[in-house]
Amino acid sequence: MKTAHSIPFTIALTAIAIFFICCNKEHLPEYYYQCNVDGQVYKPNSCANCLTCTIYRDTIFLLGANRGFEALAIGIIDRNSVTATSYILNSGYANGGTYKNSTTVTDRFDTDSIRTGILNIIQVDKTNKIVEGTFSFSAYNPVQNKIITVTDGKFRLHYTTN
Repeated sequence: MKTAHSIPFTIALTAIAIFFICCNKEHLPEYYYQCNVDGQVYKPNSCANCLTCTIYRDTIFLLGANRGFEALAIGIIDRNSVTATSYILNSGYANGGTYKNSTTVTDRFDTDSIRTGILNIIQVDKTNKIVEGTFSFSAYNPVQNKIITVTDGKFRLHYTTN
């Protein structure tokens, strides 16, 4: 049996719970790109060409970001059509992820059949040309015999078509 005192207590408890749920939500801008590279936050510079997202002929998806000489890229080929689905990143060029941390050729890390990842495209809005998704991958550099790990990748961007 509820008493008159339990109703305000229940309302107050509900309000506190809603407050904490809302405060713990991550607030991202309308358009964004970010990830972690070996545990360190990676966000591209804000120059005009520092972040690109392109869907070529509805079948090739390219996502590129750079921060100075440090660059990260993901590319997939879907012969049917780039859609909201999961893509395995297991190659250095088609369906793969790449990370470079300088201008030299010896600093390139690529996904391969052993060091793989995933690109989850959550939404492709073809009317407004917006794509949203998440990604993560491990990539290997055979010259340095090192692996880097890209985690917590997320993006929501306008894309171009060519």
